[in-house]
Amino acid sequence: MYRFKGFDSAECGDSMSALEAIVNAWMEGEHPRIRHVCQSMRGEHILLTFVYEDTKQLEQRVSSHAQTGVTGGYQRFFDEDLSDDRPTSPRIPATPPPMH
Repeated sequence: MYRFKGFDSAECGDSMSALEAIVNAWMEGEHPRIRHVCQSMRGEHILLTFVYEDTKQLEQRVSSHAQTGVTGGYQRFFDEDLSDDRPTSPRIPATPPPMH
């Protein structure tokens, strides 16, 4: 799920180092997977906005799938092909067709 986060330099007295510290603390604490960032001006203030994926939420999904034994949806199809007694799958040729 995508989320939105905004930072306004007015919140830190327009200090660039304070704004950096706030943004860095958020990044270190949340570990967001940033998909889009935008910097714009609001009067004399800098606005930084981020669209991101919450990696903690992604990790929880992966961990819950691992605990329930759910793997990638395609894995069972590949397993079935491998356990097939036929020497090759009719859908995928063993050798590529000749180049003309």
